[in-house]
Amino acid sequence: MKRDIDIIRQLDDTEDAIKRARLRTMQAVALGLLVLAALLFALARWQHGGHPAWGYLEAFSEAAMVGAIADWFAVTALFRHPLGIPLWHTAIIPNSKDSIGKSLGNFVENHFITEEGIALRIRQIDIAGRAGLYMQNHAAQLSGWVGPALEKLMQMADHDKIRRMLRELATRELARVDLSALAGDCVEALVAEDLPQEWLEAALDQLVVYLVEPANHPAIETMVQSAVNTESSVLKYALHKAMPRIIRSTAEKVAQMRLDRSHELRQRLGTWIANSALRLKGDPAWQDAIGRYQQQALASDTVRDMLDGIWDTLRARLLADLRSETPSVPAGARRLVENAGKLLTDNPAVRDSLNRSIEAGSAQLVKKYRGEVGLFIEAQLATWTKEQMSERIELSIGRDLQFIRINGTLVGGLVGVVIHFIVGLF
Repeated sequence: MKRDIDIIRQLDDTEDAIKRARLRTMQAVALGLLVLAALLFALARWQHGGHPAWGYLEAFSEAAMVGAIADWFAVTALFRHPLGIPLWHTAIIPNSKDSIGKSLGNFVENHFITEEGIALRIRQIDIAGRAGLYMQNHAAQLSGWVGPALEKLMQMADHDKIRRMLRELATRELARVDLSALAGDCVEALVAEDLPQEWLEAALDQLVVYLVEPANHPAIETMVQSAVNTESSVLKYALHKAMPRIIRSTAEKVAQMRLDRSHELRQRLGTWIANSALRLKGDPAWQDAIGRYQQQALASDTVRDMLDGIWDTLRARLLADLRSETPSVPAGARRLVENAGKLLTDNPAVRDSLNRSIEAGSAQLVKKYRGEVGLFIEAQLATWTKEQMSERIELSIGRDLQFIRINGTLVGGLVGVVIHFIVGLF
């Protein structure tokens, strides 16, 4: 950025040097004509009476000198005191610096920075259409900046602050979720699709397979003996002898429950699930309990660490993608830019809508900040000294003003000839 500013200043200095040289050239031409007129006047006075033509030359050169000096005075008086003498109403521009700044600011405000003028200009240049064409033609260049820019942002970012912001945002949004109602909706959706009964049937099928498998019988017997929890050897022996029949009977009942959807236990299970959905959505006690569990979970170190890891995970994946041989982020950005540009160029409705939005937004900005423009111009000019103000304006228009001196010399001389001719008639 600093290098760009230095280059701009160098270009400005070069342009000023060129303007100053051209101004001096025209000043020399104007002065040269005055000197020439003086020499011609001296020659005509020396040859006075020798021929009538010398009288015309004398009149021409005398009037030319008067015109040249008068116009030199007028042009010089704009920028400084002629010959350094502080005559009345000279050095007009430096002495009127503040009023010029205020007038220029008001002029720009009232005649250039207007809502109608800005809106008309935006309408004429079709910003949206030009942006669309630029995006299509420079999609690769625009998307090529994405990778380096993102990597630079990753290096400059305050990761602790971002982690905290993401954690707080995620915690706040998760706390707003009504888990009770959400769970109720999920249960109702599962019941509507008959998934609980299907899952139960799958579980019963696996249970039957487990029960009829002889290799599992010792484990089942051990579990039953443990459940009975008796020290009687007689009862243990009886259970051992009855265990095959118990297992077979249990397997038959489970198989029967699997095939009979109207089985009492299955009906009770369906009713319990349906009632659970209703209580999740309408029972304050259930809702309060789930809300407490939700808040406790969000406040736990486990969830906190998990939320803190969101940014680290995103950053690691992003950097890995950017540093890969075929990064997807710039490619995705290029497609996005191309598609956006194509949409703007091919869809008149979208293009016109965006242009209208830009136009409306610019009108609001002009309405809001137009008064600041005049004040800004006035303040900027106030930072210039009188000498700087005079120099800047003289460099801009001084060369053209020298033509006034040149024209004054020539026109004055011609007027002198006409007057001399008229006087000669009488």
